[in-house]
Amino acid sequence: MRWIIAFIAAATINLAVAADKVAVVDMERALFLSDAATAAVKEFEKANQSDIDKLKSLQEDLMAAQKRVETEGDIMSDDQRRELKNEVEQKTQEYQFYGRKLQQLEEKWKRDLFNKQLPELEKTLKALIDEKGYNVVLNAQAVIFKSPEADITKLLLERLNAKK
Repeated sequence: MRWIIAFIAAATINLAVAADKVAVVDMERALFLSDAATAAVKEFEKANQSDIDKLKSLQEDLMAAQKRVETEGDIMSDDQRRELKNEVEQKTQEYQFYGRKLQQLEEKWKRDLFNKQLPELEKTLKALIDEKGYNVVLNAQAVIFKSPEADITKLLLERLNAKK
């Protein structure tokens, strides 16, 4: 019985010592807030500017049509209302199409950027872990509570930006 109590006490002491060396990091957040990602966002927007402009234009058209319905709806003929309704439906479908298209392009771009930057990100994180002597580093998205001191995301971001 004493042997079991001694074993549990030793295990508890080891956990308490290891707890001092625990960190939390959000690698995705660090990457997407980095200077490299900011530059890549500008490239993405430039490459997809026509779709972005089209989406903005459709949004403005839909807002104008909605305003027209509110201001002139009572005095419109049935044909005018029907025509406006058809126009709104068509523009809504177009808006949804371009919105989905841009969303899919953005998701693919994010995956590609993350996969491209992952080796450098891991290398930088590993150097940080070795330098600070962390025993355990957890994904921030899997942690329920963390103290601000345990979060090394900002430090990782600073190191990524310093590597220009």
